[in-house]
Amino acid sequence: MKPLLSIIIPTKNRYTTLLPLLDALCSFESENFEIVIQDNSDINEEILNYLESNKDVRINYFYCSDKLSIIDNSDLAVNHTIGEYICFIGDDDGVMPYIVDVVEWMKQNGIKALKSFKPNYYWPDQKSNYLSNNTTGILTISKFDYQYKIITSKTALDYTLQKGGTTMKMLPCLYHGIVQRETLNKIYSNCGTYFPGPSPDMANAIALTQFTSDYIYVDFPVVISGKSKNSGGGLGVLHKHIDKIEDMSHLPKNTARDWNDKIPKYWTGPTIWAESVLKALENCGNVKALNQFNFFYLYAAIIVFNGKHKKEIFKDFQYKTHTLSFYRSYVNIFMNRVQFFF
Repeated sequence: MKPLLSIIIPTKNRYTTLLPLLDALCSFESENFEIVIQDNSDINEEILNYLESNKDVRINYFYCSDKLSIIDNSDLAVNHTIGEYICFIGDDDGVMPYIVDVVEWMKQNGIKALKSFKPNYYWPDQKSNYLSNNTTGILTISKFDYQYKIITSKTALDYTLQKGGTTMKMLPCLYHGIVQRETLNKIYSNCGTYFPGPSPDMANAIALTQFTSDYIYVDFPVVISGKSKNSGGGLGVLHKHIDKIEDMSHLPKNTARDWNDKIPKYWTGPTIWAESVLKALENCGNVKALNQFNFFYLYAAIIVFNGKHKKEIFKDFQYKTHTLSFYRSYVNIFMNRVQFFF
């Protein structure tokens, strides 16, 4: 019998967090889900030994030794699933034991995509923020009320465009979310990939706004977002999520060549998400929406979050950045950042 849910975990050279995650998932009582591991590690002996001792039939392991981009590895993961619904998590993330119950509720109510309140877990040796000295594993969680609401895809997309592609706050998502496989197939048929942009989380989220009318947000934990010292999220916490596009070997091969000239050609959290927004809209055929993109908010966010690298990030950049719209955005982002820390 096919499982209701497929939990996919694309991974590379991060068994330190992957194996504890698998232990947690295998402790769940439900038999109505599968775990799909798409591994592109340099050497996979460690996980082969783990799987030899852990005979859980819910684990489906796939390995590719060829050098893959993060998009190719993620596409392979989805293509290896057989569940009606899919949840994409990183190898340092987690999900709650009742996730299958949530998916059963989705199926009963015809819900195509769901996103949830999300606690954060900081693995040992990973700081919880830039100023923190606490390097032990901690879980941060705020209040939630067990309510749910419907968010339209248009509302979600408009919000992200006005924020210069710097946030996924309002977007439906496969990464850290749950999506019906049938909906994902529509994206693949149209774009030739489930992730039509260089960053899989943002690219898929934007594509979902093009193939769904709305999604459900539930205000209780379903997925736990993990931050570890070797992950993108962990590096972002420490503001080390920075490098030249050409030097990022995990990106699709034509990323640097096809980079939008209105976005600084440097790999940071804001720039790679912004580029993914534009590329996803182009690949989905919604060129009209590109006119709503707020580039000045993006420039302000880059300077607030990566100020000490601004000279190298904006080096040789041809477009005007410091306008009235830029300064308004800068003040807004800066004050929100101050409030976050204090």
